[in-house]
Amino acid sequence: MLIITAKVTIKKGNSEEFLDAYRWMKPKVLGDPGAVVYDLHRSTDDPDTFIFYEHYENKEAFDYHLSTDHFKALAARIDPLMATPGEIGMWAEID
Repeated sequence: MLIITAKVTIKKGNSEEFLDAYRWMKPKVLGDPGAVVYDLHRSTDDPDTFIFYEHYENKEAFDYHLSTDHFKALAARIDPLMATPGEIGMWAEID
């Protein structure tokens, strides 16, 4: 199992637009082969900071996700909303 985290901070006043983009994206990702979880969490300290928490069956499934038209569309929608570049992490599940 491959876990992906992506911490993003959104420019003030753009969080609702960001959340709309996430809500549009979630069902599309969960329809991708090998996608298991695609969740978003909001910081309790800063309402403009979010963490994506994603599970994929393997690296190939994540690579497929990155190649999809819906991923590219999401990036085009949210990149202008971000205050700083996202912090991406890849994690291996411990049994």
